[in-house]
Amino acid sequence: MGKSNTQKVSPILSSLYAAVAFLLEVGLLFAAALAAIAYVPWPTIPAILVVVVPLLALWSVFFSPKAVVRLRLRTRLTLIHLIYLIGAYVLWLSIDRSFTEQSQIWAIAMLALTGVSAILILATGGYVVPHDRTKPQPQAQPVAVGTQPAQSPAPARGRRAAR
Repeated sequence: MGKSNTQKVSPILSSLYAAVAFLLEVGLLFAAALAAIAYVPWPTIPAILVVVVPLLALWSVFFSPKAVVRLRLRTRLTLIHLIYLIGAYVLWLSIDRSFTEQSQIWAIAMLALTGVSAILILATGGYVVPHDRTKPQPQAQPVAVGTQPAQSPAPARGRRAAR
């Protein structure tokens, strides 16, 4: 148990974050579905589809770990947690409008899980989040056929070499 040499955080913390993130994502979809039932004046299934399918598309393009559009980690995490907070508020409103008061525990649980997720991220410096941290390598310039590539000068070492 504990950290291996290649990991920055314990596998237990990574697993805990993965479970919390999964519960929050499912809670977000649940909140969107309940909001659609409560506020969209259509039949239940089309109302849910109109709200949940665009949310899934937006999530998969911008916020999933394998997203097409790669946001900076800090930006991505900030936006994700803002969406979780909005989801908890929407869940609170939709339950308040359509269901009994005892059901408010779900919105409170989503708010608490958002706090747990933020604490895990802050405590580990963001290393608990699966994210590609490799720096993009610069592309090599193509060399024309029959020419030699230009020799770059040797890199300067230390502060005095710049003088």
